[in-house]
Amino acid sequence: MIDLNNYRENIFQNYGIRECPYYGEDGVILKIFKEVGVSKNPYCVEFGELRVLGTTTRAYRIKFKARALYFSLSYDLRSWYLNLLDVIKLIFISRSFTYLKFFFNFPFKGFANKENIISIFKKNKVSKEDLDLLTIDLDCFDYYIIKEILDSGYRPKLFIVEYNPSYGLQKKCTYPNDVSFKTNNLRIYGASYAALDQLFRPIGYKLVFVSGFCNLFYLREDLIVNFKIADIAYEITDSKEKINAYIKKYCQKGFVPSWLNEPNLTEEDFSKLDFIKNP
Repeated sequence: MIDLNNYRENIFQNYGIRECPYYGEDGVILKIFKEVGVSKNPYCVEFGELRVLGTTTRAYRIKFKARALYFSLSYDLRSWYLNLLDVIKLIFISRSFTYLKFFFNFPFKGFANKENIISIFKKNKVSKEDLDLLTIDLDCFDYYIIKEILDSGYRPKLFIVEYNPSYGLQKKCTYPNDVSFKTNNLRIYGASYAALDQLFRPIGYKLVFVSGFCNLFYLREDLIVNFKIADIAYEITDSKEKINAYIKKYCQKGFVPSWLNEPNLTEEDFSKLDFIKNP
C-alpha cells in the first residue's frame, strides 16, 4: 500500500518570481498522478487563484505542462505583470519553450458561487469526466460550491478541498452561503471535515491524504487500489502543538496561519454557522 505521507516534498515553490506557499504537497500530487496517470490533454481547475503557475496545483501544472482554469475575485494589472514574469522565469529554469503556451492561459477575474459555478464550467468547457485535478480554497462558502459541482456530475480524478480543523471532527458545519456574512474571528471560514466527507464518501471518493491544517485530498474510488486511506483523527491539526510542528516541517520560514492566535470558537460562534443534516 502507498502511504502518501512518505512522499511529502516541496519542489516548485521557487519557480516563479515570488515564493509560492508550500506544504509538502508537490511530492504527493506527483506521486498520485504517477500511479493513476494523467488525461490525454492534462487539465486542472483551481478556485481563488491569482498565479499562472497555480498554488496547490503548481506541481501538476508544471510537471505535465497542463492547461488550467484559474480565477479569483480580484485580478489586476500588477497580477498580470507578475504572472508574465513567472512564465519567463519558468522557461528560463526549465529551458523549455513548451511553457510559452502558459502565456495564453492566464487567470482571470471572476466571482464564483453555487448559482453560477456550473455556467462558468460550461463556458470554459470543463469536462465532467476527463478532468484530472480540481481544487477549491475560497475560505467561505466552499461547501456549497463543491456540492453544486458534485451534484452536477463533475468527477475529477483528484479533488482537493480546504477544510477547517478549528471546527473539530464531529461537527458537520460550514460558513453560510451568504455573501453578506461577517465575522470578527478568523477561525470562522470554510467547512468542517465531517461536512465535506459527507459529500464525497457516498459518491465513491476516498480520503488519501491530509495536508495539515490545509487540504483534504479525495481520490476517485476507481483509482484507489494502491493507496492507503488517510487517518483524519491522527492527521488533523487541532492543537497549537500540532499546528506548530506541521509549520516547522513543511511550511516556508516565518509562515503563520492568519487565524493561529485567534480565540477558540465558542458555542455562540458555532451558532452562526450552517449545520448540515444527515442524508
